[in-house]
Formats: sequence, C-alpha cells, structure tokens
Amino acid sequence: MADKRFQFSNSHHELMARDEASVYGWRYEPRIMFESGRGVMLRDVDGTEYYDLTSGMMCMVLGHSHPELTETIREQAERLVHQSSWYSNPWLVEFSELVASTLPDGLDVVNLAVTGSEANEIAMRMALGVTGRYDIISVIRGLHGGSLAAESVTSVAGGRKAQLGPLLMPSHRNAIYAPLCYRCPINLSYPGCKVACLDHSEELMEHVTSRNPALIMAETVPVAGGMVVPPGEWLPGLRDLADRWGALLMLDEAQLAPARTGTLWAFEQYDVVPDIVTFGKGMTAGMGIAGTVTTRSIAEQARGKAGLPWAGTYSGDPLPAAVALKQLQIVLRDGLTQQAVVLGDRLRSGLDAMADRLEVIGDVRGLGLYHMLDIVEGADSRTPDPAMAERIRYNALLEGLVLIAVKNFIRLCPPLIITEAEIDEVLHRLEIAIGRAMDGHPHDLDYATSSSLAARA
Repeated sequence: MADKRFQFSNSHHELMARDEASVYGWRYEPRIMFESGRGVMLRDVDGTEYYDLTSGMMCMVLGHSHPELTETIREQAERLVHQSSWYSNPWLVEFSELVASTLPDGLDVVNLAVTGSEANEIAMRMALGVTGRYDIISVIRGLHGGSLAAESVTSVAGGRKAQLGPLLMPSHRNAIYAPLCYRCPINLSYPGCKVACLDHSEELMEHVTSRNPALIMAETVPVAGGMVVPPGEWLPGLRDLADRWGALLMLDEAQLAPARTGTLWAFEQYDVVPDIVTFGKGMTAGMGIAGTVTTRSIAEQARGKAGLPWAGTYSGDPLPAAVALKQLQIVLRDGLTQQAVVLGDRLRSGLDAMADRLEVIGDVRGLGLYHMLDIVEGADSRTPDPAMAERIRYNALLEGLVLIAVKNFIRLCPPLIITEAEIDEVLHRLEIAIGRAMDGHPHDLDYATSSSLAARA
C-alpha cells in the first residue's frame, strides 16, 4: 500500500507549534487545528474536511452547528448568559423538568453541575449524607471523571493517578469486577459462568471495604475501560448487591445519554432503576452543563448534609441550560433514539464484517451508535496492541476520520444525524486506514503521550 502523508500549510504548522509552546494539554499527533464544523464534518484551518466520529468527545449528539441550536445560542446570548446560582431561570427549570420526564417515576430531582466529574461527586455526597456511611465502591475499569474524588473511584490506569496518592479520597474501593466477557477477569465463559464476576466482587468487598458501603457506582456501559457491554443479568445483580449491603446504586450515563445506545438512557435496556443517575457530555450539546438526578426522598434526606444541595459559580447558567433544553427537545421530537438503533445496526454489521477480514480486530463491542474496536496482536490472540490502535487512528486521520484511540481501544461514536451513506463511506475509509496500519505505517508513533489514559510505550 502506497505511503501517504499529511500536507499542512505553513500557517497550520505555525499554529501547531504555538499550541505546543503555550497550551498545557494532551494532544494527538498531528496536532491538527480545527476551525469549523457542520453536521458530522469538521474542517481544519487549511480547509480539509474530516468525519467527526467522536461527536466532539461524545457531546455533539446533533453534530456541529445545528441550525436550531445555533439560533438558540444567538437568541439566548442577547437575553441572558450568566447569573448567580443562588437564583434560577426559566430554561434551567424547563430543562430539569424535561430530563426528569424521560426517567423512571421517582427520579425527578436534579442537582445541576458544570462537568460530569462534579455530577458524580454530588452523587457521592448524596450517598454519604443519606446513609451516614463512608465507603464508595466502584467498578474496576470504570471512569467517573478527573477531579480528585472522581479520580479516586476511577480505575482505568494510565498516568492519570501518578503521584496523586496522598490527595485521593481514602474511603473508596474499586471492588466490582467489570463484566468484560472477551477478557473475563475470573477466566470463565458467559453464559455458563452465570455472571460469577458479581459473586467474586462481593467476596472482594468483604475483604477490602469497611463493609459499610454508602454507594455502589458504575457506568451503565464502562466505555474507557473497554466498552464493557454488560450481560443482561449483571446490572440487576448489581442492584441486588447494593440493596443487600444497604448501599445506594448510582449509574453514570455521561458518555451514553441521550439516545446514543438505542434507548434514551442506556440503563433502560436492563431491568434496573438506580437510586441516582448522572449525566453530562451528550446531554450538554457541548455546553457546560451536567447533572445528578435522584428521588425527592433521597434529596431531602441529604439536604444540609455533605454540602448539599451543591452549586458552583456556573451551575445551571441560562445559556447552557437553554441549549441543552433545545437539544433534548430535538432528540425527542425527531425520534433519534430509533434512528440510533437503525443506523447502529448498519454500523455494527459493517464493523463485524471488517473484523472477519482483518485479524487485528479482536472484538467489536457496543450499543446503538457507540461502538469500539478491540485491537489485538493478531489472529487467535487477545493480547492488546496499543501501538497498532494508534497507527490505525493516525491513518484514519489521513483518510479524513477523527477517532478516539486509548490503549488498544478505538471508539466510533458519530453524531446521531449521520446518514446510511455516510456510515458506508466511513467504513470504507476505516478499512483502508487499518490496512495501511497493518502494513506498518507509520512506525514511530509514541502512543504513550496521547492522553492521561494511554498505555505505557
């Protein structure tokens, strides 16, 4: 396969260099500078277009520059952008009401935040305040954010916890085995295992916790840890485990809601209702708004304890609330949940067929329009190959596809407005990129510097 290289203008190279010199942050290579986006497409400063298969880090459910959202931003900016969180506004009230209306009966009180990390910390505060206990128990391979408390319950490794030990929350335990059947943590096979990972998790809780858990928390589908789509019995089993131990159950839907997995909330696909659910990313339309939803009983029991209700300077601001409200209204109005099912089936069929042809794709996992490729060293091997995953990501950029690659996992989460023709084009370009990566191009990428979650080189 012929070699192919990026062709950037001098001004683009200059911007990349300035970014590297003045901005402290993680960057994929090359450090492409994007200047605009429309629909599923991004455009860099040279005018080159790319399919955004990250949805702006899972935030842009309706794609970029959606005309109705753009108009909402314009109108709201002329009206009211920010005010003190000691007061409310009509858009925040209507958004909170609409969110609650989409959830099971009883989950109807929203504590607004700015980030998913904050939303998950609010959930922890609720559990401490209500139960009077201290242990926060989370899932191995889970990710709940980057603030210190959220980082404490995160266990996806990488360099993100290096040197943080003395600052992290002490009353936490990553004690629940993720139900990653492709690499079973207890070396069994589903369904014959009868989801024994939960039994082993309970045994681990007996040994490593105070046996007084306040909260068991999990992503409905742990994404960063490997798109761990749980078997049907696992989440109900986790619910039962929490009830027997007297803990609240929290499900983190920051990367999943709304609609991306084929139901508005991913946990709807399992026979379970949490005590607390958190949202961010996809519910935000790219704005700074997130939230923690619980029952009125839990909210009132927690009032005045553990710093609750919680609010910061920007939580519930009118501009992000108005935009998030409009986006959720459009998702519901346009039936994008069902669209995620139909288009997700098309994407999954193409990825499965590709996996049959390309031995480096060990497994395809996901729901709806959110899937992941598990990249391995070759046929009959389940050994992770992060170097190959990074080469695939790099070559995908050359083919005009923006992907997320962390460790040996490649995520595909396009905006829900993508079309069948665009999915087919994406699959065609992706297969070219994987073929080039399998030929060894490029051979000198340092995947260990791409993110705080990256594997060690």
